[in-house]
Amino acid sequence: MSLREKLKALEELQLVDIAMTEVRAEAEAVPRRRAEIDAGVAVARKAWQAEQDRLASIEREKRSQEQTIAAERDKVKKWEGRLAEIRTPREYAALSREIDIARKTNESVGEQTKVLTAQAEELALSIEALQEKLDEKESGAQEELEGLLKREAEFVERTASLDARRAELATRVEPALLQRYENIRKRRGGIAVTQVTGGTCRGCNRQIPPQMAIVLVRANTIENCPNCNRIIYVPEAVSPASPPAA
Repeated sequence: MSLREKLKALEELQLVDIAMTEVRAEAEAVPRRRAEIDAGVAVARKAWQAEQDRLASIEREKRSQEQTIAAERDKVKKWEGRLAEIRTPREYAALSREIDIARKTNESVGEQTKVLTAQAEELALSIEALQEKLDEKESGAQEELEGLLKREAEFVERTASLDARRAELATRVEPALLQRYENIRKRRGGIAVTQVTGGTCRGCNRQIPPQMAIVLVRANTIENCPNCNRIIYVPEAVSPASPPAA
C-alpha cells in the first residue's frame, strides 16, 4: 500500500471516529431527555393532584358544615316543639335564647358553606384546565418517547455500521501507524489527523514551517504537526487532482 493510500485510510478512519463520537453523544443524550420528559409530566401531574387534594379537603369541610347545619336545625325544631310545653317565663326565655343561638349558628355556618361551594366550583374549573394540560403533556411525552426509542434503534444500527467500517479501515493501516494514530487521538480530543491548508494546520490553527509544507505535498513520509503533534497532510497529496482531459 502506498503512503498516499495509508493517508487516505487514516483520513477516512478519522471521519468514522468523528461520526462515532457524534453518535455516542446523541445516544447519551437520550436518557437525559427521557428524564426531562418524565420530570415535565410529573410536575404537571403534581399540580393537578394538588388541586384535587384541595378540592377533596374543601368537600370534606363542606360536608362537615352541612352536618352541623342539619344537627342545629333538628335542635331548633325540637326546641320549638317544647316551647308550647313550657310554663314559666324564665324557662321560655332561656330556651328561646338557645333557639336564637342555634339559628345564628346555622346562618354563620351557611355563609361559610356558600364560600366553600364557590371555592369548590373555582377549583373544579382549575382542575379541568390542569387535566387538559396533563393530558396534552402525557400525549406529547408518549409521542416523544416513542421517537426516542426509534432513535435508539437507529443509533444501534449506525454504530454497528460504523464499527464495521472502522474495522475494515483499520486493516488498511499498518499496526504501528494505527497505534500512533490511536495515541494521538486520545491526547488530542479525538482528532489525530488533520489537513494543512494555506500552510496552516487545521488542528491547532498554527503555521507549519515552509519546508514541511513542501514535504507534505510530496507525500513520501507521515508527518506530525510540530505544534499539536497531530498527523498532518495536504488534501492534494491524498486526493490529487485528475489531469485535464485531452
